Parts: sequence; C-alpha cells; structure tokens
Amino acid sequence: MGTISIVAPVPGLPWTATTVTMGFSSPFGALFDGSNVWVTDFGAATLLKLNGNGEVLQTVTVAAEPAHPIFDGANIWVPNAAANSVSVVRASSGAVLATLTGNGLNLPLTAAFDGERILVTSYDGDAVSFWKAADLTPLGFISTGAGTHPRGACSDGVNFWVSLATANKLVRF
Repeated sequence: MGTISIVAPVPGLPWTATTVTMGFSSPFGALFDGSNVWVTDFGAATLLKLNGNGEVLQTVTVAAEPAHPIFDGANIWVPNAAANSVSVVRASSGAVLATLTGNGLNLPLTAAFDGERILVTSYDGDAVSFWKAADLTPLGFISTGAGTHPRGACSDGVNFWVSLATANKLVRF
C-alpha cells in the first residue's frame, strides 16, 4: 500500500490516489458489479475479484490477454485478445461458464451490454459480434470496414456505440 502523489490536484475535490492492490503483471480492464471490483490481469490471463479495500477475494483463470470486461447483471464477459475468445464468468461464484469462440472474434478488446445482448469488438477482425446474454447464443457479426479496428464500446440501453480507432469515427448500432 502507498499513496501516489497527485501533481495537479483539482481544486475542491478531496481525492487522493492510494495504491490498494499490488502484484498485477499487467492490470487492464476493470468493472464494478454492485458489490465488488473485478480487474483483468492481461499478463497473467486472470480475472481478479476485489473487495472495497482492494483485497483480492478470488482469482479466476481465463484465456490469454483478458481485456475490457462487462457485467450483464449476473455474468462477467471477458474478451480475451490473444485467444480470440470471450470468457463468461458467473459473478456470484467466479465459475467460468463458457469460453466462446467464432462469431467474428479476432483480437476482441471490449464488450458492451444493452440489457439483452452483448457486443464484442474485434480489433483485428474489423467487426463487432453480438451474443444473447441470457443463453450465450451467438447472434452474428457485422463488419465495420477494412482497417477500421473497432476498439471501445458502450451501450446507452438502446444503441451500441463503437469507436473505430483508425477510421477516426464513432458508429452506432
């Protein structure tokens, strides 16, 4: 544990940065499930469940190079960049329910949830894939155009929004 010096604090905000968890080989993505924080460790192919103090409660092994996960209310969807797959982990137990492949996955980086479906970006595949969250069914994939490299994604509950890294565009599905 330690405190990180803040070079230019924001006036009026009482925050300080405190290191709470150490020992990651390469922390990458993080999410909050309403109770715990989950962090992907890109270098160790793991997903770590942390309490509010940053203590590791559970370590879940997933596929190679886990990136930016998403929580669907029951499960955590973890895009595994080097494995061209998505690990689906039950948040309540940490059990890996499935490792999904195919459906256009090629260097998946980010997932988004709209309340029913999961969208996963495929950076090298220049596509986004869709999955039904309730039963993990693949719904297909859509090309974003050659060389566009979809990277970031989110949902506003109606639409999916995806950033296309090399096309300098934001698209809506």
